[in-house]
Amino acid sequence: MVVFSLILLLSLTCLPTHAARCETSTTVTEILEQIQQQYNVTDFEADFTQESRLEAMDVVDTAQGHVLFRPPTRMRWHYRTPEEYMLVMNREHIWLYWPADNQVMVGKPEEYLGHPGMQFFFSEPAALLERFHITRVEKTFGRRDVYSLKLVPKNLQTNFEEAFLLISAKTYHIVASIIYNAFGDETRIRFSNIKFNQGIDPSLFDFVIPEDAEVLQLTPGTP
Repeated sequence: MVVFSLILLLSLTCLPTHAARCETSTTVTEILEQIQQQYNVTDFEADFTQESRLEAMDVVDTAQGHVLFRPPTRMRWHYRTPEEYMLVMNREHIWLYWPADNQVMVGKPEEYLGHPGMQFFFSEPAALLERFHITRVEKTFGRRDVYSLKLVPKNLQTNFEEAFLLISAKTYHIVASIIYNAFGDETRIRFSNIKFNQGIDPSLFDFVIPEDAEVLQLTPGTP
């Protein structure tokens, strides 16, 4: 399954109260416009916690790490526990690197993300309407003071059936994403300590393969 459900993030308009109430009349289009404004930045980073559940095996794996973004498509996911590895992506390439094994998998972004529109969630939210059927829903997965958007790809694929974005009504940050595939497998990612415009070095998104590393080709659907 897609390792980082990838994601989708951001914000919407709410009444300026301490309780951060969500405005029930706010439309999907208005939400996406607010997302566009919130993430119109040079770069941003965040800590993340990921839970992946395999429906057939009733197994849940948990991981934690730190992620760097440089819109529109550059990402660097550093998984630190329980196993260290990195996922580095730009518009043309994606690399998966396991330091302990000195092994690198190389491929194209769409082969790993599971849907060609996924890499634009952070950078071109308005374009999501071209690729997804998007509705605002009441399901919030136990979170309070959030907006919940449901995204269903217009061209369905086995490894991506639907996704949910949970958006903070107070800060306008995307605080979680949940993605399901056709087998009922689920990947949840929670974001925290989000920071914008940190001056992240662009070279961090062009992975340099270590000397003597084993290099494999990433095939479509690789988990």
